[in-house]
Amino acid sequence: MSRSSRRFRLEQVLRVRHLQRDIAAAAAGAAASRAVAARGAAESLLEEAATQSFADHGDANTFAAVVAARSASSSRYSEALAVVEEAEAASRAAQAEWAHAQGRAKGLDRLAERHRAALVTADLKADQAVLDEAAARARGRTAGIEGPAALDGSGATAEGLDLDGGSDA
Repeated sequence: MSRSSRRFRLEQVLRVRHLQRDIAAAAAGAAASRAVAARGAAESLLEEAATQSFADHGDANTFAAVVAARSASSSRYSEALAVVEEAEAASRAAQAEWAHAQGRAKGLDRLAERHRAALVTADLKADQAVLDEAAARARGRTAGIEGPAALDGSGATAEGLDLDGGSDA
């Protein structure tokens, strides 16, 4: 086989698919990280709101300020939950894109593996042919035959044939 026929023709496409898979994996990881951070921010807002108390604030103005602060905390928590939902949706989409990229790369990986297996098979067949040829030549030498030219069409050896033109001297 020539060197060019031994190369996997889709090698460049396979590299691109692996790069796409790796980029998609990085994007999925980043999206998952953003979702975790958003969830953590929402939980900290919830804990902050839970620590606010209505007890012993004295006059009506202070009570009104506490109620307004509590309402603002509730709004921030609602907004944080929306951010969490958006981040989790982006994470799911990135995960799906990563799975899709993995599938595209896996198909080409299988083709590349078949190509490598075919090359190994061809190499083994070539090696076996060399070994068979060497064994056939060795058998011919031990039987007193010097290769295929010493055989006629019937498989008989040239020993009994008159090869020097008929002179018995």
